[in-house]
Amino acid sequence: MRYLGIDYGKKRVGLALGERGLVFPLVVYPQGKNIFDQIRQICVAEKVDRVVLGFSQDLKKEIKIFFQKLKNSLDLPIIIQNEALTTREAADKMLLSSTRRKDRRERIDAVAAAQILAAYFDSHSLKKNHIYLL
Repeated sequence: MRYLGIDYGKKRVGLALGERGLVFPLVVYPQGKNIFDQIRQICVAEKVDRVVLGFSQDLKKEIKIFFQKLKNSLDLPIIIQNEALTTREAADKMLLSSTRRKDRRERIDAVAAAQILAAYFDSHSLKKNHIYLL
């Protein structure tokens, strides 16, 4: 199953792909009227089965609006995932990997989307792989 992770922002939207627990940053788009067309094109081209949208309390109202528009433009299940500190974690990882400042600015939202997907996979893999002894 293929997943598309989305890091919503007022200025930019970061996208990442994930499958079987592996994630990678994909692209960053500026916010605009055609953002939903761009997301739909990615979903078709990459054969995405589900979407994981990062949720932040700071942007609660904006993300609810974005979610509704996304839901209306895609025929895919959309999962909400807490995105607390994902952008900070993404920035830290990029600094550790010696990513140039310009590249960090351009890619940070896609890396944050990958962090959102990784958090989703981590939270669900524990449930699937846990063995209960009766």
